[in-house]
Amino acid sequence: MTAVSVRRAVPEDADAAIAVVRESITRLCVADHQNDPSALEPWLRNKTAETFVRWVDSADNHVVVAEVDSAIAGVASLRKAGEIQLFYVAPDKQRRGIGAALLAALETQARASGLDTLVLNSTVGARAFYERNGFTPSGAPVPGSGVSRCFPYQKALGQRR
Repeated sequence: MTAVSVRRAVPEDADAAIAVVRESITRLCVADHQNDPSALEPWLRNKTAETFVRWVDSADNHVVVAEVDSAIAGVASLRKAGEIQLFYVAPDKQRRGIGAALLAALETQARASGLDTLVLNSTVGARAFYERNGFTPSGAPVPGSGVSRCFPYQKALGQRR
C-alpha cells in the first residue's frame, strides 16, 4: 500500500482538490442528493477553484490535502471554531487510510488551537466513518440542499481511537 501524506493546502492545489471534492460529492453522496439536480447543483455551486483559493487564504480555515503517489486524493477543512466543513476522499481511493489521515491532521490542528470539541454535519454515507472515529450524533437531521439531509455530529478531542 502506498503511503498517505497530509499537508496544508496551497492555492496551487485548487484545480486538483476541487476535482476530488466534486467527484466525491457526485459519485459517493448519491444517497444524499439522489441525483436530483435541485440537491446537487447548490451543493456543487461553490465548489470551484476560485472558492477553494479563498478557503485556503482565509485565516478562519485550516485546509489540508492528502496525497497518494504525489496526487491529491482527499481534501478536508477545519474552521477556527472547531467545525469540519469539508471532508472528501476521491471515490477510487476509499478505504486506503486517506480519511483517517485527514481526520488525524484536523484533530492535531484543533488541539494545537486549543479546541476541545469538533463538530460537523455528515452525509448519509459518511456516518459510519465518523462513528468509527469517535464522533457521536448531536441532534436531529437538518435539511440540506434539495432532498438531502445533514446529520450533526460532535467529538470530544480527549477521545482517541
